[in-house]
Amino acid sequence: MEWYTAFLLLAGGLVLAMASNIPVAFAFGIINIVAAYFLFGSVEALSFVVHASFSSVASIHLTAIPFFLLMGTIFVRTGLSSVVLDAVDRILSGVRASGCYVAIGSGALYGALMGASVASTAVMGATMVGDLRRRGYDNTLAMGPIIGSGTLANLIPPSLGAVLIGSLAGIPIADLLIAGVGPAIVVILLFCSYIAIKARRFTGVLAEVPATLRVRLGGVLLLLPMIVPVFFVTGVIYLGVATPTEASATGAFATFVVAAAYGRMNWRVFNESLMDALEIAAMIMLIVAGSKAYSQILAITGIAPGFAEFLAGVTSSPTVAVLIVLLIALVLGCFMDQTSVIFVTIPLVINAIQTLGVEPVWFGVLFSMIVGIGGITPPFGLNLFALKAVAPPDISMGEIYRICGPYVVLELLAVGVVLAFPGIVSVLVTAMR
Repeated sequence: MEWYTAFLLLAGGLVLAMASNIPVAFAFGIINIVAAYFLFGSVEALSFVVHASFSSVASIHLTAIPFFLLMGTIFVRTGLSSVVLDAVDRILSGVRASGCYVAIGSGALYGALMGASVASTAVMGATMVGDLRRRGYDNTLAMGPIIGSGTLANLIPPSLGAVLIGSLAGIPIADLLIAGVGPAIVVILLFCSYIAIKARRFTGVLAEVPATLRVRLGGVLLLLPMIVPVFFVTGVIYLGVATPTEASATGAFATFVVAAAYGRMNWRVFNESLMDALEIAAMIMLIVAGSKAYSQILAITGIAPGFAEFLAGVTSSPTVAVLIVLLIALVLGCFMDQTSVIFVTIPLVINAIQTLGVEPVWFGVLFSMIVGIGGITPPFGLNLFALKAVAPPDISMGEIYRICGPYVVLELLAVGVVLAFPGIVSVLVTAMR
């Protein structure tokens, strides 16, 4: 059987299973068992799937996932998000359309504390949209920055996407986490420039608090404790004193301490945070297990090597090859959630990318950016649905689709900048070494 025929059967079966509302992890499991049965026979098939699945989740690198998730769940359950919003609002008081910049700044901090773009978007939508509209912001200014800045969680440590991409592709996770900071800054600058242009005609309330130096310094002091968990993740990795797994544990502990210092932590909240993190981590681990067995089947059937040869035949340019892969991921992101795009695409393309000599960290960051864009791209961008779920009822899904358009374009422009200037990715990684 030719590799492309096997690919159509495997990919078609996976898409059919997902379209039938079967959870992603179980969809992988069903396809893996059926494919392994035809490859090895009944007993060997089950043994292969079990061994491949267990070996994937036994990786020490994946230990970081539950700790990073715990940071986010503590942040949400304790209501620290309101502290961040209040602090950033004070710092930017008096700036025209400051609420938009507050959304972007909060999105960056939420990304650094939560690591998941969907959760970041949902929290910002629930806490900011109503307030911004009350202060005179139209729906475009109230929701656009929230849609855009939610994707920063894919780039700013502790990005769960970076951990998953690194573990699947064999890319150093510490390098991926640090490398995302430069592109995140590019995205933030593009968003702020766009808002500065849009805000020229803004006539709403500038801020809820007076624009005085004392107020702004108070905002800085209020925000300083929030920097502690960020340092205990990004800082310790950058300084080389901890691995990503160790940094995830120190970050979770630091978040716990900060929440306790604000008087927002008790055993009930901690237990709820822990259970939330464990439930999400268990789901992700099941998907990882299924994806690993799926990637081995792609290799055994010749699909992964066949795709590598096909891509090498189409182009000898590493940049063009990366563009093709990114386009595939972008299209998939319009119809699948971000985690599924990572698990379906990376096992297929990583051999081709390595064969063509593409710099792995650069590719990993670009892929993470594209996956984030998929989350805000109609018709099935998961971030958009998360925002709709918490937005005021008079805001339609069609309006959210309209509002997200400029931010999709700006994110694609940021991808173009990183493609043209790879040093944006490598500068911090090189300094870290």
